[in-house]
Amino acid sequence: MDEKQRLFRSQYQAATSPYYNGVLHGLFVFGLGIALIVAALNQVQAASWAWLGVPATLLIANLNEWYVHKNRLHKRGKNRLSQLIWHRHTKEHHHYFTHEEMRVASTREYRIVFFPAYALVLIAIQSILLGLVCALVAGRNLGYIVFATAIAFYLLYEAMHFLCHVDENSVVRHLPLVNTMRRNHMVHHTQALMTDYNMNLTFPFADWLLGTSDLQRSLLGTIFNGYASQHLKPEVARRYQELGMQPPAPHVQAPLQPVSVVVLSPDAKKNL
Repeated sequence: MDEKQRLFRSQYQAATSPYYNGVLHGLFVFGLGIALIVAALNQVQAASWAWLGVPATLLIANLNEWYVHKNRLHKRGKNRLSQLIWHRHTKEHHHYFTHEEMRVASTREYRIVFFPAYALVLIAIQSILLGLVCALVAGRNLGYIVFATAIAFYLLYEAMHFLCHVDENSVVRHLPLVNTMRRNHMVHHTQALMTDYNMNLTFPFADWLLGTSDLQRSLLGTIFNGYASQHLKPEVARRYQELGMQPPAPHVQAPLQPVSVVVLSPDAKKNL
């Protein structure tokens, strides 16, 4: 970790409320999410064809994930909400984590990994509306299944993103798809490439389909690529050469110690 990243982390942590608890944050998101899924699926009876709503919802959600990441999280919008979303992701998350240091050192840093807790509430409201439309068009079973699948997709995103920012270990290294997304996300956190490649965090279907994967492989090869870098697209390999860098890959590093916190003035906190 260079001094610029270390200083940013220190300043960000100084601006974090002393009452923030990363474990409670994660428990709230996954606890509420799983409860919503169970409650919805308990209402499903003799669904038969309605279970086709699962792959259909996953496909649409994956494409939407790609679109939001590329066109909202990495492009500064005109309204206040869009600017806040862009700032939190591009200016904060991508400065807190770079390809040189992707790991968290303490649970208090979960704040910069997970979306704010209220994001799940907003996703749940949107999923309810989507489920209601599906129920009106094709029956209540489809509505409940679509709702549950949409919430499950959000939890998958949060879980996969969390696994991209933990220490290297034998589990994440050898777990299919998880190892792929860890490498993909490290490449995405290369500052010079972050707006162009690897927008998916659940599974890289939209990246493969829409040409933003940094790999030149089949769909199955892209999904199960793991940590391999020998299939880079020529233009990506060329950009790494121009940067004087090797393509990054997760690896075992020395234990990461929490940075010392720099106390900021109120005005400085507002600028974070």
